[in-house]
Amino acid sequence: MKELTIILSLALAAILLGLLVDELAWCLFGATLIWIWLQAGEFRKVRAWSRRPLRRPDNGMDSWFDISYAPYRVLLRERQRTRDMALRLRELLGLADVIPDGVIQLRPNGDIESLNTAAKKLLHLSDKDIGLGLATVVRSPDFVRFLSGYGDSKSDEPLDFTAAANPEQDLEARLFDAGGGWTVVMLRDITALNRLLTMRQNFVANVSHELRTPLTVMSGYLETMSDESEPEELRLSLVERLTPPLKRMQTLVDDLMLLTQLESTPIAAQQDPIYLPDVVNTAVQELQGLCESPEQIRVHFDSQQTILGIETELHSLCVNLLSNALNYSPSGAPVDISVTDHGDAVRLTIKDNGYGIAPEHLDRITERFYSVDSADARTRGGTGLGLAIVKHVLLRHDSSLQVTSTLGSGSTFYCDFEPIQQ
Repeated sequence: MKELTIILSLALAAILLGLLVDELAWCLFGATLIWIWLQAGEFRKVRAWSRRPLRRPDNGMDSWFDISYAPYRVLLRERQRTRDMALRLRELLGLADVIPDGVIQLRPNGDIESLNTAAKKLLHLSDKDIGLGLATVVRSPDFVRFLSGYGDSKSDEPLDFTAAANPEQDLEARLFDAGGGWTVVMLRDITALNRLLTMRQNFVANVSHELRTPLTVMSGYLETMSDESEPEELRLSLVERLTPPLKRMQTLVDDLMLLTQLESTPIAAQQDPIYLPDVVNTAVQELQGLCESPEQIRVHFDSQQTILGIETELHSLCVNLLSNALNYSPSGAPVDISVTDHGDAVRLTIKDNGYGIAPEHLDRITERFYSVDSADARTRGGTGLGLAIVKHVLLRHDSSLQVTSTLGSGSTFYCDFEPIQQ
């Protein structure tokens, strides 16, 4: 409509001027030149817009405006789509950056396109490695072969390999086809999982070993007892010898059941007020059979406070700590147990004068069946589960076992409990 108005205005002005000056042809020719000049200006606006097509066209004539406005709208839509995709990509990258597993995106030629924080930590990489070949920056032969064999049937299975920068760290790698020749590598730290699997295997082996020894002894005795050619007195005397291995198996089963119960049952919501010296005295009386003299376990109480807890579990705690101290002390060596106030806590302390524990063993002594080898240590039928039971009892009472030890000078075990506020 605007262009038609301009054309009519120019034509009318040219006709009127031509009639006045009697030069109609030249006036019409001038009007045509003016029209051409206006069109050239509109064209220059389109050309200027084409250099910066994301701004709105400023053409004054509808025909020229329509020429540039249609692609302008398409560009706006594509720009919004790009912004939305960039936003989603940032969200995905942000999500990948917070997950504990490593995520690496590889180009078709094997170069690193992107990697999250976990991947950098697991493989000791940095942003400087982006653009380099993953097989060249990760110096693990197994991992390199895994990458180069992608697409084979074997590569569909995950790879377990040892981290080159940390021989004690086990990693698991998986490969996924992202399309277009791109590949995604997923990495996971399985050190703790492998340790748990090893512990489970060792646990089964240790239980089998602990049961095999008394069963072998009992089997030998029963074989002799069933042999009618053996003297009657010998066969009757073997009946009493069945008691120790039978008791050993019973103790092992009881400890395993107690440990399983501590691990699997929820902590009682309603706990009872416990006066810890009473629990200690009961445990001391129970263990007098292991002592060389009634005074071998020396007791000291310096706290009148009570704590919240489960009496049977705390009794098991004291029995296991005391029996452990007696088993790993020279014959007749005194063992001290005390209950004292320590700051805002009630502290239970057991100190022996035994052989001590080397520093490398201190972090593992609460593992099931873990034992500190000592040529001088006496074994009195322990199951190897005592300190594991102690650990779980303390966890259920919001406490933990602390140990200080010097080789040849004995060990001190202690734990703190929160007293009931008066």
